[in-house]
Amino acid sequence: MTAPRPGALRRKIAAHARPAPPRPDLSAGAVRGFGRALRHAAAPFDGLGLTLGDVGFTPDADLDGALAALPPQGLVAAVEDAAGRRGLIGLSAGLVDALVEVQTTGRVEAAELPPRPVTRIDEALARDFVDLALASFAAETQGLPGRDWPDRVTYGSRIRDRGQVSLLLPEGRYGVLSAALGFAGVARRAGVVLVLPTVAVAAAAAPAEVRPPDPAWVAARARLLDDLCLPLDAVLLRVRRPLGEVQALAVGDLVPFRAADLAEVALEDAAGRVLARGRLGQVGGHRALRLPAAPAAAAPAPAADPAPPAPAAARAAG
Repeated sequence: MTAPRPGALRRKIAAHARPAPPRPDLSAGAVRGFGRALRHAAAPFDGLGLTLGDVGFTPDADLDGALAALPPQGLVAAVEDAAGRRGLIGLSAGLVDALVEVQTTGRVEAAELPPRPVTRIDEALARDFVDLALASFAAETQGLPGRDWPDRVTYGSRIRDRGQVSLLLPEGRYGVLSAALGFAGVARRAGVVLVLPTVAVAAAAAPAEVRPPDPAWVAARARLLDDLCLPLDAVLLRVRRPLGEVQALAVGDLVPFRAADLAEVALEDAAGRVLARGRLGQVGGHRALRLPAAPAAAAPAPAADPAPPAPAAARAAG
């Protein structure tokens, strides 16, 4: 029997391979979230009377397509997420003018102004609207399944030279949100565009099959642990003394302790954890530690420090 050719093997593997799950359609959720975000952002501006027209979402656009969607005049600024991924937001000249007017005269004028360069004052008066729109959009789309844009982007800085935009953003894929806007009581029209970088969405991993552990392995592991040697220390007492007294200690000095301390000997592991407490005893002519029938679960409060070491006269007595 001859082995199948590599090309035939590849075709068989491809035929049995699990197809990639289709990408979810984000258009409805993105459009709804963007529209609601713009309404929330406009609410604090009395007299703006913002009305929504067509709201659209173009997923997976290239950089040139994203830049072409920006309004020809008006404010263009960079937006950025916590990881440094950048996008853009563009407010048409009509929207910038309307935001300036409602904050200076209290209403949107009926006559539309001719396009003009955006000033620092224009940017400052439009900044709150942009910040509110970005925050509201993040909140509105937080639970959208399959979302492939950053969780939250914030206002960066105004881009004065549009010719430099292609240097600011890397080549890649972008989601483009756009909305046609109007103002109540006037015939003026405006627009806003939000360009967000497309980020990789981690596929949900299938839950791993939980298999019960092998009983023989569990028993062997228990035997191995039982044979491990654990160093133990029997601590009679611990004292805290001034540094001067410690430095003055010499051979023959006495460090007194109370008789009650003999009943509070601690059995500790190498990390200093108290495993049990007992009292001194004897077995076979050797000192031993007698443990109580039921070791205390928690270590008792430390005893008061004993008296300081005996003076040098005590050495002579010894």
